[in-house]
Amino acid sequence: MRRRWYWVILSNRVPEGFRPGSGMWPYPRHSVFEAVPARLRNASDRDERTGTTMNSPTILDVAQEVGVSASTVSRALSGGKVKASTRRMVLEAAQRLGYKTADGDQGPSINRRGSIGLLTTDIQNFYTVDLFKSIIPEAQSAGYKVVVADINVALGRDQLIHDVRESTDGMVVAAARIEDDDIRRLFDPETTVLVSRQVEGFSSVVADDFSGMFQSVRHLASLGHNRVAYLGGDDHSRSDKRRRQSFEDATGRFDMESLILGPFEPSFEGGVNAADALMMEEDVTAVIVYNDLMASGVLNRLIERGVDVPGEVSLIGVDNSMLAQVSRPKMTSVAMRQNDAQMALRMLLSMLEQRGSDGYVFSPQTVGAPESLIVRDTTGPVPGRADQ
Repeated sequence: MRRRWYWVILSNRVPEGFRPGSGMWPYPRHSVFEAVPARLRNASDRDERTGTTMNSPTILDVAQEVGVSASTVSRALSGGKVKASTRRMVLEAAQRLGYKTADGDQGPSINRRGSIGLLTTDIQNFYTVDLFKSIIPEAQSAGYKVVVADINVALGRDQLIHDVRESTDGMVVAAARIEDDDIRRLFDPETTVLVSRQVEGFSSVVADDFSGMFQSVRHLASLGHNRVAYLGGDDHSRSDKRRRQSFEDATGRFDMESLILGPFEPSFEGGVNAADALMMEEDVTAVIVYNDLMASGVLNRLIERGVDVPGEVSLIGVDNSMLAQVSRPKMTSVAMRQNDAQMALRMLLSMLEQRGSDGYVFSPQTVGAPESLIVRDTTGPVPGRADQ
């Protein structure tokens, strides 16, 4: 049977709770082969390794001792969603009975797995990569291994998310392409912080798209532009919907003529297609693009077709990723603070630290993150106003 590997773990050790064959691929690769034999050992091998016998207490014994279901015991021991009082009773019973996991750990010690999951639906986006890179060192310095998972998969997405959830202490999720109902169904609000989107009941760090779009439109207005287009991304993206609305609001404030084109795939190729669509419109002198990856495709295609940027068309991207800095000409772009993800991680670590303590009541928080416009070489005066 052919296996599909979905996960990459940024660590040099196999994470606790790793289950070979689950779709989780620790890095470096040889760790997989070290872990697999452990699962394939027969019962006597496990007994020798863990020091347990066939009469050792099971999770059912702990459940009977406490008077709860086996699934409740499992959640309590793995850091799942249970009342603090129930968790305490389960841990005490597990310790009292001498319950051990298949790895030989006593129940109370597996309350913390030591891993944080970083999940995204847009792993190709340079901004997402930059976002996650900015928090990996901080997570590791806090004693956590880091698991990165691309959940933009047609098949097996729900199972993949389930595996991440069950094998980590908590998750930072940048998933603009998942419906709100699926977020509620697949994620635990007490162990999840969302980045760049809001879902009722979940903690989140959300970029202030209007501030970034307002600064972009104001900058273009100051250069004399009056007919401006927005090239949109995936129509299922919450970020794109916010940016479209912010674009319309901002151009309305400056009494500018606006045009919205799209949706387009939020990729380099999508940007190429967007540029071709833009070339069919008349009198558009400036364009704001959904993200830098798309904008790089737009920029390259315009130059291919002989359009002078910014002499004939000014261009602004969003994300201020590495692409904006290495493109030629260098791209004007809206910068979302790189510590957005760090804020999300700190929120998550605080939640995990408090979770399970007496008197703790989960209360979701939403933090707004302002944006700023970084002006580079792809914006200039409207044609005919080169003296500005």
